[in-house]
Amino acid sequence: MLTDLDGTQIDLDRAQTALGDDSRWLWTCEHTDAGEPLMQRIDRLGEAVLPLSVVYRDHGPLTPDSVRTTAALYRQVLEAA
Repeated sequence: MLTDLDGTQIDLDRAQTALGDDSRWLWTCEHTDAGEPLMQRIDRLGEAVLPLSVVYRDHGPLTPDSVRTTAALYRQVLEAA
């Protein structure tokens, strides 16, 4: 699910790393009463649950974690070639 935060598209289906402090966050699949996504910290330094805008403001811009290429995807690409 994509969400927009001040003009920045954020993919909530992927874990995110905050560039300010390297903390990692994952969407809880829940929203605040105002409809804002709730993010849970998933690194070893905490288990905080915060609204997306607070994570962005207090921990820095978010970047999605890289996704490893699976063997199935390699196979699909090679078969299509």
